[in-house]
Amino acid sequence: MATSHDKQGEWVDSQQWSLKLPNRWHVLPHEVVFALFLGAVWLRLGTVVGFAHSSTLIYGLYLLSLIMVVAWTQSRPSPYRWRVRMLFTLTVSVLSYFSLTTAVPLMHNPHGLALAWHQDAALSQWDVALFGDLPRALMASQPAAWVTDLFMGCYLFFFYYLVGGLLFYFITNLNKFRVCLVGFCTLYALGYVGYMLLPAAGPVAEMGARTGGWLTNVGGSVIAQRTNGVDVFPSIHMAASLFLLLFDWEHRRKHFWWVLAPVVGLWISTVFLRYHYGIDLVAGIALALGCIWLTRWYAQSQLCDEVEAECAAHGKQAVVAHESLDSQESV
Repeated sequence: MATSHDKQGEWVDSQQWSLKLPNRWHVLPHEVVFALFLGAVWLRLGTVVGFAHSSTLIYGLYLLSLIMVVAWTQSRPSPYRWRVRMLFTLTVSVLSYFSLTTAVPLMHNPHGLALAWHQDAALSQWDVALFGDLPRALMASQPAAWVTDLFMGCYLFFFYYLVGGLLFYFITNLNKFRVCLVGFCTLYALGYVGYMLLPAAGPVAEMGARTGGWLTNVGGSVIAQRTNGVDVFPSIHMAASLFLLLFDWEHRRKHFWWVLAPVVGLWISTVFLRYHYGIDLVAGIALALGCIWLTRWYAQSQLCDEVEAECAAHGKQAVVAHESLDSQESV
């Protein structure tokens, strides 16, 4: 059985160092899912508020720019262009999250009427059906201020794990970073679909924000200003952290053990701090497991082998060209 190194060598030899456009364009699963999400939002907004509306144009721009960056990378799929491509997908994901602040209300209430389009009542009922009074009791508990600060710290740990976890693979191993992103960005795209279909404000809208020590108060204020107002079902805090934890288990075992405790605290804090219902965490677990499966499937696929060989070949070609230029300048 040919190794990945052998496949890379065969690809290089067959291309004879050329920069021709590839016969097969390699579009990754998460790019397809994200493009479908962006296209669905653009089409939904267009039919509801018109294709000339600013929100519709924004999502159309996201979709068009994503396609253009993928095409730009495929014209010469070097490691540098692949890094730009993957970072751009993450950027589009962040921008899409904040743009849902305006887009989702337009989808459900385009005329600004006093309609009850939030789905908190349904999510609360599912909570009771699955867990009884346990989630509500956790939300209503009144522990000492240091306890709320501890859980707020765990909740904010999510942002370290999100950035630091991905950044490690981005810096150390481009192939692992690409494999990780296949599941990670798919997770976010599908999570955003959940925000669209079951928009909710969360228990905090009914029960009020947690109060406690300075970290709880400051952290709660920052979170309240950064939310898009519909980011409840599914819990991406649960889904993304569980996904990264499982990915670390496979590729970075020591880091898995370092972050396990704060991540478990993070999961509890999502309900304790009244940001999520219990059912949101169940949906997040299912989403994370599905995306881990997608990541493993991609890592073992022919598509993954071809992308890695293609990227390595163009990276080697760039090094050879640079060395040739240096030798000419020295002469």
